[in-house]
Amino acid sequence: MSNTRNRFDKKDSLELGEKAERLFAATAQKLGWQVLPSSREQNIDEHWDFQISKEGENFKVEVKSAKRVDRNDDGIQFEYTWVEIHGVRPKDTGWLFGKADLIAFERKSSFVFVKRLDLLKVVNQKVNLVAKVTDPRDAIYKIYRREGRKDKLTLLPSGDIEEIKCMEWKKE
Repeated sequence: MSNTRNRFDKKDSLELGEKAERLFAATAQKLGWQVLPSSREQNIDEHWDFQISKEGENFKVEVKSAKRVDRNDDGIQFEYTWVEIHGVRPKDTGWLFGKADLIAFERKSSFVFVKRLDLLKVVNQKVNLVAKVTDPRDAIYKIYRREGRKDKLTLLPSGDIEEIKCMEWKKE
């Protein structure tokens, strides 16, 4: 299932996401997991990309590619991780409140998994949900909303993700 480029994506955000999803699926299969992609509706409304299963374990996974801090930055980075609290559509609660069991964050040489509910706890403990910022570089533990959009995002140091990881797969 392919996504469509939005009008704000002037670089390669779409391609980065699709590349990470392809690599995730290939890695999962090499590790013996059965991989079923979500439908377009499940991806958009329920915020999960793949259902993976192996030896009686079954998870819905949202895959997040490595990203820039600012859209104008030259390259991706691994020091900070964006978390979507509210999506771009008016009634879209964002992937943090979706139906994924696990979130798989792309890192340089691996995918780091966290339980979505554990990540929600971290956001509730560390993010000042009333502190609004207009520059993405100021979004660490604060709420950033992209101009002209309904989304609400926050930036977490990647160490926060490492502290709650439940699984890690080396990239294939």
